[in-house]
Order: sequence, then structure tokens, then C-alpha cells
Amino acid sequence: MTLLHAFTLGILQGLTEFLPISSSGHLVLAEQLLGIHIDPQNMQGLNIMLHAGTLLALVIIYFQTWTRLLLSPFTKDKPNKNMLLLLILATIPAGVAGVLFEDAVAVYFQSLLSIGLAFLMTGLVLLLGECCTEKNKTILQKILHPRTPAAKHLTVRSTITIGCAQALALVPGLSRSGLTISTGRMIGLDRKQALDFSFLMVVPVIGGATVLTLIDVLHGAITLPSLQITSAAVSASFASSVLSILFLRRYIVHRGLAVFAPYLIALSVLTIFLSATQ
Repeated sequence: MTLLHAFTLGILQGLTEFLPISSSGHLVLAEQLLGIHIDPQNMQGLNIMLHAGTLLALVIIYFQTWTRLLLSPFTKDKPNKNMLLLLILATIPAGVAGVLFEDAVAVYFQSLLSIGLAFLMTGLVLLLGECCTEKNKTILQKILHPRTPAAKHLTVRSTITIGCAQALALVPGLSRSGLTISTGRMIGLDRKQALDFSFLMVVPVIGGATVLTLIDVLHGAITLPSLQITSAAVSASFASSVLSILFLRRYIVHRGLAVFAPYLIALSVLTIFLSATQ
């Protein structure tokens, strides 16, 4: 792997982690198309370090929010205390899925065909999420909240639902931000609520994965590329993450995510075609 490859993967990670187009799917696709050959242990370590760059961007941008959340157990700030509990609850499905299915996903869901189908599913979910307007509060909301016509506030049930959507994004090609934001919309959250909760709930997941990876690195179970390669990748990931987060926070409130669906559907067709030619 060259510095250019590392820088490219870092930019790709930062942009696609938050834009609803699947960072994992794009990384696997880029590795295959660019012909990047790297030891699987190194690649696993590098992928987590790329996510560490996005984690740093999230912590900086949401620093004040996280400060209030983490201090809430020691104050009388009940709304933030409740939100902290909901965020913890939302991470459980992804944590369980990671422990139980990470190895299976690495074996069975890395092919171009699988990624192409997952891109298609993400695109359809984005379209479905944007069908949930104030005048059309959707079938899914009626199923999940039969007694509540509008989910103005997060509940335990809606939190678990969004958490399960995050767990599905373990599969490359299924966008974590796309699935969680769209699920939030489908259960009645407005765009800003859905986006902020999506970006907050991923912090414990990425943070936990980063800590576990660093422990494995110390024990020699996982190795990292050279310091130069890793630094370039993380720096690029951080910078592009900041830009994509700021862009989405301004854009999504007014436009929604459906605009990304045609790109994903076209990419799905291309990826499936490439899989057929291999």
C-alpha cells in the first residue's frame, strides 16, 4: 500500500461514513478496483484506525453535546440523562451483532455481488424514509407505535428499532447513517432529530471497536501498517469526516437523503455487473 492509497482510503472513509452511501461497501470496492493488496490483519487494523479518524471528528463537532450527556448523571439534567440512557440502549444491538456475526460477515458478505445488492437495499431504504412526511406517517410507524400518531420524542421501542438498523450496517454496502436516519424518519422523527441521534449513537460503537483493536494490536493479534501509512489514512479520514458532517447537518434538514438513492442504485447496477465479469 502506498501513501496515495492510504490517503484515498482515508478520504473515502470520511465521506462515506456519514454520507448515506456505506463506507464499508466503498472501501471494499475501492480495495478491489485499485488493486490494493494488504495482509488481512493489517487491513482490519487499518479499517478501525480509519474509523478512529471519524470518531475524532464526531467528538469534536458534538463536544458540547457529549459534555452535557456525560455530566448529566451527576446533575439534575433529566433530559440529557434520559438521552444518555437511550444512546447506551441503542448501541446494544450493534454490539451483539458484532460479537456474534462479525466473522460470518467477513466470510460471506465481501463479494461484489453481495455489496451490489446491499447498495440497492440502502438506496430503496433512503427513498422509503423520505416518503415519511408529516402528512404520511407510514406503515412502519403504525406497526412500531400503534398508539402514537407522531413520535416527537425518542422512546425505548424506537431507540431499539434504530439500534437494530445500525446493527444491519455490519454488512458492507448497507449504510449505517442511511439506515439509522431513514429508520428514525420512518418512526416519526424529524430530519434533525434523526441525524443527530444517528451521529451520537455511533460514537460508543466506534469507540469500543477502536479500544478493542488497540488491545489486539498490543497483544499482537492484529497488526497495523507503517506509522506513515496509518497517519496519512487517519488524517485524511478526520478531515473528510469533518467536511461531510458539517455538510449533512446543513443539507439534510432542508433536502433529505433521497437525492443519494439514484447514485446508490446506479452503483449497485455497476457493482453487480462487475461481479458478473469476474
